[in-house]
Amino acid sequence: MTASPGLQAEDRPDFERALHQALRTAEIREALGRSGSSGGTDIQRLRSQALVESEAIATAAAPEYAAYLRQRAAAATAASAAPGPSAPAASAVRAAPFTTAGGRGLLPALAVLTPALAGASAAAFLLLGGLLRLSGSQRETADALLTAGLTSATIAAVTLAAGMVCLIVTAVRHRSSPPDRQPRPHRRPHAHPHPHPHPHPHPPSGSHPPYAWRRDDAAVATARDAWLRALLHRGILPFLRDRLKMSHTLSRTSQKSEKGST
Repeated sequence: MTASPGLQAEDRPDFERALHQALRTAEIREALGRSGSSGGTDIQRLRSQALVESEAIATAAAPEYAAYLRQRAAAATAASAAPGPSAPAASAVRAAPFTTAGGRGLLPALAVLTPALAGASAAAFLLLGGLLRLSGSQRETADALLTAGLTSATIAAVTLAAGMVCLIVTAVRHRSSPPDRQPRPHRRPHAHPHPHPHPHPHPPSGSHPPYAWRRDDAAVATARDAWLRALLHRGILPFLRDRLKMSHTLSRTSQKSEKGST
């Protein structure tokens, strides 16, 4: 006889949601009210006790949980075995947009940065050269700085003019080029959109995996719902009833003992 599967970590949020649903049922609320302990502290105490005993509670729905795990494993196996695009083709598809975007973004960046850098360099060189010439010292260095500043200013002016020309040419080209229009397929005026009697025919062999995944997902969801229903009705609710009954019995015993002592 095989042992029942333990509750996996990824399924504990489902267990906690089922427990939250059980604690909000009218039966549990009324039982708490009859025992005079309908406050949040008592509900939290029941919740903590159920979480501690989660493994024992889950064994009440062990057959449904095992079926759910089998369906989930089968769906994961089918998804991993489904054919996909080859690695070189997929890498080429992923690399193409980055290459194109990099080539298109480099020229505008250079058109903006080159005049700015050249202008800043020209201002710095001319300022230092002018200060050195005014001070009368290091005239050769001052002349060299002034020459470098004039050269940088010329480069800034030329690159700025070239950038403006490129922008104007690009704007004119975009205005003159007509938008691309895809030719629409010719349809007969009274043709039915689905000439076949079955609007959803069987998919070809190349499109089989998506349909298989849909069927697997539906089977997994059905198995999960069956497990949660069994967990709620055969595991969590009986556990809460027993704990409430035990708490009610202990409170009545303590009350009787107090009356006897008085």
